Amino acid sequence: MSKIILGYWNLRGRAEPIRHMLEYAGVALEERRYKLSGAPPNIEGKEWFDVKPTMGLDLPNIPYIIDGDVKMTQGFAIMKYLGKKFGLSPTTAEEIRRCDVVEGATRDLWIAFGMMCYDLKTFEVSKKKFLEETNPAFLEAFRNFLGDFKWVAGDKMTYMDFMLCEVLDCVVTMDPGNLDQNPAVKKYLERFLAIDKIAAYRESKRFMKMSVYGPWAAWGGKNSVQ
Repeated sequence: MSKIILGYWNLRGRAEPIRHMLEYAGVALEERRYKLSGAPPNIEGKEWFDVKPTMGLDLPNIPYIIDGDVKMTQGFAIMKYLGKKFGLSPTTAEEIRRCDVVEGATRDLWIAFGMMCYDLKTFEVSKKKFLEETNPAFLEAFRNFLGDFKWVAGDKMTYMDFMLCEVLDCVVTMDPGNLDQNPAVKKYLERFLAIDKIAAYRESKRFMKMSVYGPWAAWGGKNSVQ
């Protein structure tokens, strides 16, 4: 199997579920991690911006992958492509429906979490609201949706499990007891993290527990107080 190239900033961000997918699939991976530093309005990402016009990407952005003649951007599009390549795609109409629904909900949770983490002015207020209102509502919805199913689509693992578990893991990293009141979702995340290839990756030097976001983030950045 040929090597896949993955390009992104030197942090977890939108590339981390892709990294998990490739590790799970046992793919030879070459990472191009571009340095991101500074803080708004003086963000420094010269390494990426210098090569961006030369990459031959249809819609230049990161994350991107290069898989032979295939060059792609956009996180979810990449994950769907890799899902088809490595047998991690929903196949039945019902599996596709379930993945589509959870994709939307996971995007919403990721955005809410990110907005809180980047709220430099009122972070503690935003954190309190997220932990007491926003996140519990999402977790209850996910609990009801998962029901007795092992994975998002049912018994079959798909690309959406990598995305949802990354978001849940980031929340738990910030607030370790976050899932204690929702044992069904906690068990779902634990099941994912216990997969041999996933666990081995996360115990390796390749995995970055931090930084989750850019260095200036109120939480999850290299310079933030954890």
